[in-house]
Amino acid sequence: MVTRNEIVKYLEEVFAEVSFADYSYNGLQFEGSDKVSKIAAGVDATNEFFVEAARQKADFALVHHGLFWKGAEWCRLDRINQKIFKNLLAANLNLYAMHLPLDAHPKFGNNAVMARLLKAEVIAPFGGSRGNAVGVLARFKTAITLTELKKRIEKVVGPIVTSLDFGDKKVQTLGILSGGGWSSVSDPLVYNGEVDAILTGEIIHQAVAACRDRQINMISAGHYATEVFGARELGQHLAKKYGLAFTFIDLPTGL
Repeated sequence: MVTRNEIVKYLEEVFAEVSFADYSYNGLQFEGSDKVSKIAAGVDATNEFFVEAARQKADFALVHHGLFWKGAEWCRLDRINQKIFKNLLAANLNLYAMHLPLDAHPKFGNNAVMARLLKAEVIAPFGGSRGNAVGVLARFKTAITLTELKKRIEKVVGPIVTSLDFGDKKVQTLGILSGGGWSSVSDPLVYNGEVDAILTGEIIHQAVAACRDRQINMISAGHYATEVFGARELGQHLAKKYGLAFTFIDLPTGL
């Protein structure tokens, strides 16, 4: 058995190399049990997640989307927030949240893990200026067809939600930005013609003209589905490192 503080200290070391301005209050958001025997990982900090984590007797929860967000702070303990608080308290459950740094991490990040599973090599940051890009640009050893790329995505991530096929039918470079990453179409690498396709979670109306104008393919596979990888990978790593039990609580949103 390991202490909460040992795990938190180690996580701070893990994420020290990927420091981003974020609108999440990242780190330990709720202090529960001092001793940890089981880790529960998931995408979203919700009542449903907390109840299931308690049922499975977890005492340390690791999530991508936590409870506390800048500009959307809890300002009162209304009946909904009270229920969340009571569930966390009853389970004595630690809650640790990590948002953008978990997208960006070179080993445990959502985007890096997807690149590895798609059998592509990460070659550069992607999805913004080089100082704040949380996505990755990945390259296939040899170009594959757009059809083959879609098959790989469906196998690794899940069903394709939307596909904007405005680019080449051969793909060698793939920009990957999990979650709501449609705006990565504005990355200078796209403008310079260095990206053949983009994989993200969500595509909205404004992306269509931008992708058509830049003659690039953009594929969405769901916000939730593209963000299961980081928490699961990191949770498994922690469990192995400290000899703990582990569970991934899969609660798809359908979006």
